[in-house]
Amino acid sequence: MRLVATGFLLLAVLIYGISTFFGQLHPSMGYVAAFSEAAVVGAIADWFAVVALFRHPLHLKFIPHTAILPANKGRIAKGLSEFILQNFLSAEAIVAKIAEIGSAGRLRAWLLQRENAQKIAALTTRFLSYGMGVFDDQRVRRFVHAAVVSKLQEIDVAAAAGQVLDVLTEDKRHHAVLDEVLRLVDEAMASGETRDYIAKAVAAESPLIDAIRRMGWQLDETIARKIINGVARSIEEVRNDPDHALRRRFDEFIAGYIDKLKRDDGTRLKVQRIRDELIRNPALESYIGGLWQDFRAWLTRDLADRESRVHGAILASLGKEFAGRQVLVEQQEPGVWLVRTALVVPDNELWLHQPKARQDLAHALDRAQRQPAKESDLDATLKRLEDGGHRTGKKASTRSQ
Repeated sequence: MRLVATGFLLLAVLIYGISTFFGQLHPSMGYVAAFSEAAVVGAIADWFAVVALFRHPLHLKFIPHTAILPANKGRIAKGLSEFILQNFLSAEAIVAKIAEIGSAGRLRAWLLQRENAQKIAALTTRFLSYGMGVFDDQRVRRFVHAAVVSKLQEIDVAAAAGQVLDVLTEDKRHHAVLDEVLRLVDEAMASGETRDYIAKAVAAESPLIDAIRRMGWQLDETIARKIINGVARSIEEVRNDPDHALRRRFDEFIAGYIDKLKRDDGTRLKVQRIRDELIRNPALESYIGGLWQDFRAWLTRDLADRESRVHGAILASLGKEFAGRQVLVEQQEPGVWLVRTALVVPDNELWLHQPKARQDLAHALDRAQRQPAKESDLDATLKRLEDGGHRTGKKASTRSQ
């Protein structure tokens, strides 16, 4: 803008010079010169007036009545603060205005009207949709990555991992992992590829067995079957015996590792190094960026949908938090006022807020859900009850006779 204004000033000066130089050619040149001269004078005067408020024009400090705001900012700020404090921010003025307007109650009542809530929800979703289009992906990804890295650096990963493992090993829940590993090993050992691999490994490790195999005796396969059968028996014993020695060793290993995570400085240092390597790994930034892209794509699709879940959530929440509440203004002590919301319950509804009544009501609602009424027509139900009452009355009169 400064360059544009300077350009217009130079243009006015140029027009003034040209119109003055060629003033004898046509009488209209005098008007052009007068207008351009007025423009130059006005521009310089406006520039001086504005600049003089904030600093010395051209840094010439001897010019009087310049740098007015810096020289008087203390006095101006004091006067403004006193004016605002006395006329707008005094306790009496604020309380009187709140009591007069009742803005919270009016806003609550306005938001509880569905058409108004729909307008706000529509504007909010429109704003979010616009925001998704103007966000700089790279800056957002860098910001999210920096936030995640900052939080990761604050976490004691070793202690957190120890606590997680404590929870996972309660009631021997970690044995489910061991059982799954044993099942996978058992399936792998039962495959023909595993048997062939073990046979080849046995032959490769023993020249004698390899020589016997070349003579036509499949000793390597026999040894492989023996190894597989032995491993299978061991796995079956471990899977069927909850108190097997291997399970106890597994428990001891896990317990010892958890203790190291909590107390051993060397183990904790290794875990911290792994955390630091993870933070420095470009894959982490790429993963976080992918999460942002997925979230942005989902939000964009949802906001474009006529049945937007975001729009529905906003619409459902507007005004509901303070529904049924009133704004109360109380003076705690001279000069101290408390503004709060409160749930006002009429006297004839107090019984609904008693613990016993609330419990009975919850039981009744639960029973109604589990055993829905067979008769949904209220008129038919009332007629049936009336007919039943009439029949009961007739039976009683017959007995009396």
